[in-house]
Amino acid sequence: MKYLPHCAMMIAAVLVVGCKPAPAPTSAQTSSAAAPAAPVAAATAQAEQGKQEMGSLQGLLDLLGAKDGAAWSAFDRAAGVQWRDPAPQDNPDSNAPENARYRSGTLLLSGFGAVEVPDGKAGAEAGTRQANEGEVGVTLNGDAERVHSFSLVKFYASDDYQGILRNQLGPGTSLKPIAGQCELDYGTTSENTQANQFFELGLTGSKIVYAEVYVDDGGNQGPGTTTFEFTHDKPARKIASMRCKEF
Repeated sequence: MKYLPHCAMMIAAVLVVGCKPAPAPTSAQTSSAAAPAAPVAAATAQAEQGKQEMGSLQGLLDLLGAKDGAAWSAFDRAAGVQWRDPAPQDNPDSNAPENARYRSGTLLLSGFGAVEVPDGKAGAEAGTRQANEGEVGVTLNGDAERVHSFSLVKFYASDDYQGILRNQLGPGTSLKPIAGQCELDYGTTSENTQANQFFELGLTGSKIVYAEVYVDDGGNQGPGTTTFEFTHDKPARKIASMRCKEF
């Protein structure tokens, strides 16, 4: 799988409707008409705020959670994502059909501030640059027809997995931990060092997707990373193979 480390703006439309002037209301009419105005206005404001709070990540999750699968073309205009690859690319690093192709880009997670991150140069020329910590690399993975999963990689190891995910989701969604306290790192017999945790995300329209989050502290090689992997299907085999505790 390939990762290329690196906001969505929602615009509300206002409809103005003209109407014929009506006779001035009586004081009784004014009183009765004013009563429901406040709750209606509050509900409208809340709905608009909810739309604005839905971030770029939730948009990708909604696409991934499509009942009939997520076609590659559905992600072409994903809000807030800047694609590096103009189209899906063949993945020579994987023999698994569900990872035969990939597409990479960047997006911005909510809730982070400015930090120093590697500038991408190698050797003696390597340095740092100022960036928002929420600027992440995103990689879609799938077969020839559809996307089966996608990953995000963020600089700096952050252990508040649930808080980060919650910040990306709007009203009407849910977030539930389903496994953690894993004994083994995936694919090894070594003690778990990446603090893997698994979550179930309930999206709008009864869509369900799953998230795995883990960290790499970077050691002496850099600031470390936090990786988020999202799948359409529950990663039950992975949870079992890592001997994670299910909640």
